[in-house]
Amino acid sequence: MAKYATVRELKNQTTALIRDAEKGEPVVVTRRGKPALRKKILERHPQLAKESPKEARRKFDRITRKLRRSLPFKTWREMDRFIKGDRYGLAR
Repeated sequence: MAKYATVRELKNQTTALIRDAEKGEPVVVTRRGKPALRKKILERHPQLAKESPKEARRKFDRITRKLRRSLPFKTWREMDRFIKGDRYGLAR
């Protein structure tokens, strides 16, 4: 059964909810007791309703691998430093 979390819980417990999702437990984020984005997403992409969670995960992993190959940064910290103009990590 899916775990339900409000937007506030998502904000305060993001890491725990992501861990649950990585374990395979579905997490539904709700706003005022209703799923937050599902309706809007399915309006734009109706083919997603037919897709199994396994297929969605496989596509997500494939896209993530492609992005990792195309980005010149190894970590988000490197990217953050570069964007802020601190390429060598001198500022804290």
